[in-house]
Amino acid sequence: MALRIPSLLALLFLAGGLAAPVAHGKDTEKAEAKAGNESPSPEDARFFNLIREAQGLHATQKNFDALQKLDEAELLQPSSPLIPNVRGSIFTAMRDIPKARENFEKARSLSPEAFEPKFNLVELDYVEGKYPEAEAGFSKLLTDYPKLKLEVRHLSQFKVLVCRLKQGNVSGAQEIAKNFTFMDDTPAYYYSKAAFAYQESKKVEGNEWLGRAAGIYKQPVLVPYIDSLMEAKWVDSLGVTESPPKP
Repeated sequence: MALRIPSLLALLFLAGGLAAPVAHGKDTEKAEAKAGNESPSPEDARFFNLIREAQGLHATQKNFDALQKLDEAELLQPSSPLIPNVRGSIFTAMRDIPKARENFEKARSLSPEAFEPKFNLVELDYVEGKYPEAEAGFSKLLTDYPKLKLEVRHLSQFKVLVCRLKQGNVSGAQEIAKNFTFMDDTPAYYYSKAAFAYQESKKVEGNEWLGRAAGIYKQPVLVPYIDSLMEAKWVDSLGVTESPPKP
């Protein structure tokens, strides 16, 4: 994904309530900036237009049309890591996890230092409910990339918090929650409060925290956090059901 969201986060989670793969947006901006400094050729301009068109189609869940645009873009720049990264996002939205993983792995191999494919691969563990693996993966990213923008750092920390709650590690989740305050530019504080409530089967309280966040932050900022709760099966939407109350 997320994400949400300036630059990197502006193009996160385009699936609209499904998975949350990150961040082809930032890679696109970097590539376009480089091309801009070098007087891009008509072929480069066409390539970036196709990527944007694919992202726009993905945002409206026209995923097969988006994949066709990526096929066209691949003819122009077959070795660009942008293409498998966006493809992976689309396949995640389509719930084809093996193809999503294959594409994110390819994006990582083409751009080994990039954050986005690595985040997306960890996100697939989160989507599949592999919480120990996802916690370890997000924690490693936070260590390996200490200068992440606040939006991305908070989102990654929030996902660690959810992973810990899902494993019954409440005290560990509380440690993560200390990173957030109600004055932050992200909704992590409010969504963390909601996560603790949902974990205790306090749905009304959790919904109240979501309502408070909705009164403060714009919808694009909230989307990756909503998706995270959906994937944790704490929020009902698009076939994702709530976890049954604990006995």
